[in-house]
Amino acid sequence: MEETYYDPPKVQIVLYLGFDEASEESLRVTWSVAQEILEEYGIWVEVIPIHVWVHDPIEIQFADLPKIEINGKTMIIGRIPSKEELVDLILSRVYSSDKAESEAYVIAALQRHDKIFQDVSIVSVSV
Repeated sequence: MEETYYDPPKVQIVLYLGFDEASEESLRVTWSVAQEILEEYGIWVEVIPIHVWVHDPIEIQFADLPKIEINGKTMIIGRIPSKEELVDLILSRVYSSDKAESEAYVIAALQRHDKIFQDVSIVSVSV
């Protein structure tokens, strides 16, 4: 008898956080939504919090934290998401990833007559 395993859809959320209340609230909302989505939709949400250390008070203003990436795409910058908004964003990334474009890399090289590369470029191309 062959065993079958259910492999639920997966989503990865990376949160870039500061050491402030907005970042902590974003993390709380994200964990809450991750549990809700698993229970309601059967989608596994992996939450990866990364606290960003910025020593210069001027730099922290330009960091625009918290930042939330869903499956590698930055979706929220510098604010706390609502639960409803985060659910919609996660579901949109799950269902768009089925039709996600693939990415290929092209290497282009310009060669001089003496067989030494004059210029080499690596280009990312979405297909």
